[in-house]
Amino acid sequence: MEQEQGWDPEVSTFLIRIINAIAITLFWMLTASTIGLYAGLAVPGAFPIWATILYYLLLVLSFAALVRYLRNTWKKHHK
Repeated sequence: MEQEQGWDPEVSTFLIRIINAIAITLFWMLTASTIGLYAGLAVPGAFPIWATILYYLLLVLSFAALVRYLRNTWKKHHK
């Protein structure tokens, strides 16, 4: 009896989805914290209050977009 070489294609696509989800989330986290901390927008008082509010508003909106993207990605392949 001959043994198969490599992984099952379903397992391979599942692991690729996991790695992509982790990579996209880490990219979002690093980008958001870099912009916030390096530019000083995350620290109240460093900029006018409207700039800080705008930063946090965009942070929440981008997080909602990230969650929506990840949910759609996982839902599309889960059917």
